[in-house]
Amino acid sequence: MIAQGWPILSVLLVCSIVSIAIIGERWIAFRKALRALPALIHRISEKTDHAGAKEEKERVANKEIRIFLLPLESGISALGTIAATTPFIGLLGTVVGIIRSFRAVSVSMAGGHAVVAAGIAEALIATAFGLFVAIPAVVFYNYFTRKLEVLEQKASLAAEEIIFDKKR
Repeated sequence: MIAQGWPILSVLLVCSIVSIAIIGERWIAFRKALRALPALIHRISEKTDHAGAKEEKERVANKEIRIFLLPLESGISALGTIAATTPFIGLLGTVVGIIRSFRAVSVSMAGGHAVVAAGIAEALIATAFGLFVAIPAVVFYNYFTRKLEVLEQKASLAAEEIIFDKKR
């Protein structure tokens, strides 16, 4: 049964590897971004020195913030997609496995409940593996999404402070 379910389990294994890679890479990227936040604020301060009106200063600051945050968004939607789809992929594997199990019983008409129970138990491995992949992906998707929002808020607040302080 597991050998027959290997195509689904292979897809889940690939999703797991991709998810782990994204989580590791994003973890490093966000740590670097947090350390680079003072440099961004300094760059905003310098660039708004040469800007004219308040609206121009805001435009310059917003552009710098977008440039800073855009690379941090990389991979987060893929992580969300993995988080959302892997339980369904696992469920598909379970449904296919249960269908195979019942088909085998109906063809041989031997074994009864023991054969069905063993087939269902093996089929449920796909659902368990799908959840095993999805749960950490959901947790880290939410974590990175929130980190991105916090960085944006910190940068925006600092930019506002710079713009309004220079106005005086």
